[in-house]
Amino acid sequence: MTNWGPDMVLRWFRTIQIGSVVLPVIGCLTWGFIAWQEQKAIAIDHAVDTVGLVRQYSQRVIETEIIKHGAARSRASGETAEFLRSEAFHSFLAGIDARQPDNFGLVVISNEGRMVASSRMFPVDFNVGARDYVQAIRDGSRLFIDRIRLEPAGEDALIVATPFITNDFRGMIVSSVATETMRNFLRTAAMQQDEAASLIRDDGKLLVRQMPGEPIILAPDTPARQNMIAAPEGVYETLAVSDGVNRIYAFSRLGRLPLTANFGVPTHVIATATFWSALPVWLLMVAMGAFTLVATALARRSMLAQRDSDLQALKLIEAENLAQQRAELVREMNHRVKNNLALVTSLINIQARRGSIDAKDLQLRVRALAEVHDLLYRSNHGETIDLGDLLRRALDPATLVPEDREITLQTSLPDGVMVSADRASPLTLAALELVTNAVKHAFSGRERGTIRLCLEETGNGAARLTIADDGIGMQADTKRRSGTGLVDAFVRQVGGEMTRETKDGTRYEIRFSP
Repeated sequence: MTNWGPDMVLRWFRTIQIGSVVLPVIGCLTWGFIAWQEQKAIAIDHAVDTVGLVRQYSQRVIETEIIKHGAARSRASGETAEFLRSEAFHSFLAGIDARQPDNFGLVVISNEGRMVASSRMFPVDFNVGARDYVQAIRDGSRLFIDRIRLEPAGEDALIVATPFITNDFRGMIVSSVATETMRNFLRTAAMQQDEAASLIRDDGKLLVRQMPGEPIILAPDTPARQNMIAAPEGVYETLAVSDGVNRIYAFSRLGRLPLTANFGVPTHVIATATFWSALPVWLLMVAMGAFTLVATALARRSMLAQRDSDLQALKLIEAENLAQQRAELVREMNHRVKNNLALVTSLINIQARRGSIDAKDLQLRVRALAEVHDLLYRSNHGETIDLGDLLRRALDPATLVPEDREITLQTSLPDGVMVSADRASPLTLAALELVTNAVKHAFSGRERGTIRLCLEETGNGAARLTIADDGIGMQADTKRRSGTGLVDAFVRQVGGEMTRETKDGTRYEIRFSP
């Protein structure tokens, strides 16, 4: 089960704060992508619709010129070459030309390059020179469209050339339309900033665009050429060769004519439209994220302040409890010191009643009690003491055994047998008394001997302390008990039992509950 404590709630607040930043960012990016796709689709639709208008207009202009060519061929059908130079044929050409301001008339040119008829001049007979359209028609082209400078005035014109053949004449008929007329229409189609409209010939020659400029040839590997070859119409994105603006282009071929209409929408316009389209949603997301961030920050700050306040209150309670525990501990230690001092007084009185006071024995007993207090102060186990450690410190062989005697004190005192301080003092004094008695009396008449001191746990919460020697032993029933009366009193104080064996020395066994 989840523990919904203050730390967990604070972590959730931190998670919400992170989410209030990350989620609006993700949302803005997602909505920006959606808005970009939407604006891109709108731009593509606009480009497709507009290129359709450019195609229709351009196709109508070119096909009108082709119709004029057909009318002139029909009129000259069956006539001789001389008829083409006649005033009657000139009048016919002038009639279908009608001197419209957006064109520069019609002319008939022989395959040798000599102009034989014109809708604007009569008579006419001169060499037009080397022209691409003359060579193209002479080489068999059925239709050739180009942009040139007309002679002699140098007008910038789009020309349409088709074959013109009668009984004894082989040549071509050429009509011209002012380039500026076509450019004006393209300019009305591309009214927005950096939009582009143009006409491209099949061989990659960009004949005219809405901005003034000379024709340019597009390389075969340009996206425009590649897409024109692949399909009659479509959409592509590229960096324009003419002005370096990145656009999305729609293109459409002018039916059977060797021309393709192009219309491009700049991508930076799409980006601007995307920004303004997505801005309200972005502002809403940012506002919601900011509100959540501020609200959670205030709530988290309030919770932190409350937690700090609770921690201070808890520390105050803990300090008061600790002070109370220390006061109780001081009282308890004072009580123990009083009891131990009373015990020392009793020991002195016992020795006084015997008629003599052994200063060394008293010193050892007082030292044992001091070790109890020292270990109690150092203990990490509260009110309990490691009895093995206490016995090792209180029963120091160097202190108990005189230097002139070869008596060995062997100990087996493992750590971990924990006893209360009230039990530690009597048990230590009992062991000290028995070991001291053994040193004094067990080896009478001998210089060598061994005393064994063993502490062990016997299970079920019980323990056993054994003091044995390999000395001369003692009678099982003796009037002089060699100080064991004190030991009995100490054992009874801890609620334990003591037994004695006198076979092969003397062995005392104290059983007690820690």
